[in-house]
Amino acid sequence: MTEQGVLLSQSLVGVLTKADEETDTTRPTVVFLNAGMVHRVGPNRLHVRLARELARRGFASLRFDLSGIGDSPARIDGSSLHDAALRDVRDALGFVANEHGGSTFVLVGLCSGADLAFRAALADERVVGGVLIDGFPYHTFRSRLHRRARQVAWQLRGRNWRKLLGSNSPVWKRLRNSPQAVPSPGAIRQRDVPSKDEAKAGLHALTERGVRLLVVNTPDRDYGYRRHFVDTFPTVRSDQIQVRFFPDANHTFTLRANQDQLMRTITEWISCFK
Repeated sequence: MTEQGVLLSQSLVGVLTKADEETDTTRPTVVFLNAGMVHRVGPNRLHVRLARELARRGFASLRFDLSGIGDSPARIDGSSLHDAALRDVRDALGFVANEHGGSTFVLVGLCSGADLAFRAALADERVVGGVLIDGFPYHTFRSRLHRRARQVAWQLRGRNWRKLLGSNSPVWKRLRNSPQAVPSPGAIRQRDVPSKDEAKAGLHALTERGVRLLVVNTPDRDYGYRRHFVDTFPTVRSDQIQVRFFPDANHTFTLRANQDQLMRTITEWISCFK
């Protein structure tokens, strides 16, 4: 395995990881996208571990910093964050194609990285696969119930009975002022989340194009239960999409055991591209 620091167009900084043997360019190159403001190593160095494991299985990968994150300077061309991120991904794919012979790509993203991977896959037909981790944060009736149950469970810890039973209980206040089944405004501002209708149309478009997707959810945020994705998109039915739920993992896969489980899931899934 070799790891090489690279400078992409617009001064984007990345690391290209390749197997020791000559890369099979018929396999897609895996491209890791930033999770929020975490630089290219990924949360808890998750991208580094995944890149090295994929290299051992013969897949090249690129993990790079979007403009304004990590070691990559911000763009000065006045682009919006939305447009700049899509251009950064296009530049990264172009770099791999021109310098290392990769012609197809699998995008991997967690949280905001999943949002970007979804949009970039729609915009670039060279993308043949995507791993979307904790993307599509849309509430369902059941997910709201799970969320309320967690709030009640928290109140029951220790000596919080009086707080729970009192009329000023924060749980009762939240129940009286229950929000609609949409992501919170804060989540929308911090993430470039597509609307639910946009996501549904995009999923149909990607599967019709033959793009394979691995959707991974954890219960750490608003993705509360195993059938959440299916309940959110009941009309999206395709053997191109695999959905996995990790009930014991948190959003950033802090525990090594959860990282190992995610690595096994991704490496087994990506074998379909051999």
